[in-house]
Amino acid sequence: MATSTVVVGREDLTIPGALEASPGDTASAQIENEFFKIIEQHKADAVVLDLTGSHEQGVTAVGRIRRRSAVPIVVVCSPEDKLMAAYRKAGATACMTPPIDLMRLKEAFQQAGQSGQPAEETEDLSFSGFVLQPREQRLIGPSGAGIALSAVESQVLQHLAGTPGVVWPAKAIAEAVDPAGRGDAGLAVGPVIARLRKKLASLAGPAGQRLIKTEIGRGYIFAAEAVPAWPVAPPARSL
Repeated sequence: MATSTVVVGREDLTIPGALEASPGDTASAQIENEFFKIIEQHKADAVVLDLTGSHEQGVTAVGRIRRRSAVPIVVVCSPEDKLMAAYRKAGATACMTPPIDLMRLKEAFQQAGQSGQPAEETEDLSFSGFVLQPREQRLIGPSGAGIALSAVESQVLQHLAGTPGVVWPAKAIAEAVDPAGRGDAGLAVGPVIARLRKKLASLAGPAGQRLIKTEIGRGYIFAAEAVPAWPVAPPARSL
């Protein structure tokens, strides 16, 4: 990589000097879209994510970037940060502690180009009694019953559950789960959402169906907080 363009971002995906959030601004979807617009416009070779300060959402930030781009992500964090392994699992190429050695940074970029990027995060997610298992493309309901998901259903549900409270236009969802998709891919999101609501309802009734809400004229929003799930235990055997 002879000449590199690097975008430096914070955990909320704002960019110092280029993309700043106003006090009290909660339009995280708009900030995220602007973040990726800057990456595309400048053909960024890598993202350096500064998590040296507040980093409660650091793992989420890495996952948000990884869902929409294969760009190498280098996390800069404190030596005492206990989440380094989690950053890598979410898709970070490397974790470094300040001060940053430019040669080490260049080596991290080169290694990423040679070995490819980490696989998209496939950790099980738990929300409102459900467990989403992306690897198995399966959704477990509050009662323990499960239902199979198609690949795109699993990807869309994982994307929405990973960004609760964010309104996502159909086109943005399509681009997030399939960046190389067709130009009219946004038109296919509606039927996927309808199928997901039907499957959520089959496992938990109307409460399940209401987890994915529609904001008229804006898009879709996931109405429950998702967290990493413990592995689902097999049914106990009677003695």
